[in-house]
Amino acid sequence: MSGDLRFLQEAIPSGQGVALDLGGGRGLMRPLLEKLGYRYLNLDVQRLGNGAPTVLGDAHALPLVDRCLDLVVSKDSLEHFLQPSVVVDQVLRVLKPGGRFVIWVPFMHPFHGNDYWRFTPLGLQEILKDFTIERLESPLGAFSVVGLVVVEFAKRMGMVFLESFIKTISWHLDRLVQRLRTKPRSFAAAYLIVAYKSNEEHRRHSDKQNKRPMATDNNRSIYPS
Repeated sequence: MSGDLRFLQEAIPSGQGVALDLGGGRGLMRPLLEKLGYRYLNLDVQRLGNGAPTVLGDAHALPLVDRCLDLVVSKDSLEHFLQPSVVVDQVLRVLKPGGRFVIWVPFMHPFHGNDYWRFTPLGLQEILKDFTIERLESPLGAFSVVGLVVVEFAKRMGMVFLESFIKTISWHLDRLVQRLRTKPRSFAAAYLIVAYKSNEEHRRHSDKQNKRPMATDNNRSIYPS
C-alpha cells in the first residue's frame, strides 16, 4: 500500500453506508473503502478500460439526490476541478448530516494532466468554510518534496523503476521526523483534510438552496428519479 493510502486508511472511519470516490478514475480506493465497510461508488467523467467508474458524471453537478452519502473521498482530484468551490458545495448537498468529506490534495507537486489548482491551508479552510474541519495536516513533508524532484529526474533519465523505491524511502523519513516538525504545514507535498457536515451546516445549506428537507430513508435510491 502506498504512503498516501496508508494515511487515508488511518483517517477514514469504519462505516456501513455509501462512500463516493470523487473523480476515482480506475477505482484504486475501492479495496480500502469496502474493507472499511462502505458500499463503494466511483464517479468520473469518462469510462476507463477496466470498466470504472461506477457512475459517469460531472462533479460540478453530481447526479445524486440530496443527503444520500455517508462519506465522500477526494484523492488527488480536487486540483483537477475547474471550479472546486462548486464541487465542494455539491459534496455538502449530497452528504448526510454527520457525513465525512476526506480530501488528499497535492501542494508541492509537479504539474500533471488537467491540473488547475494548488491550495494552501488558508485556501482549504476558505473553500471548506461550510464544513467543520476535524483535521488539516501535511503528513508528507520535506523528504517527500525532495523525493518528488528526484523521481522526476529519474524518469527523465529513463530510470522509472526507481520511483516506488524513492517514494517509499521518502515516506518513511517523513514519518520518522513528523513529531520534530515545528511548522508541519509550511513545507508540504500534500495535505490531508477530514471535515464533516453538521446539522447546523445542513440547515444553512437547505435554507440557501431554498429547498424543503427530504425525509431520510436509507433504502431510497441515491439517484434522481
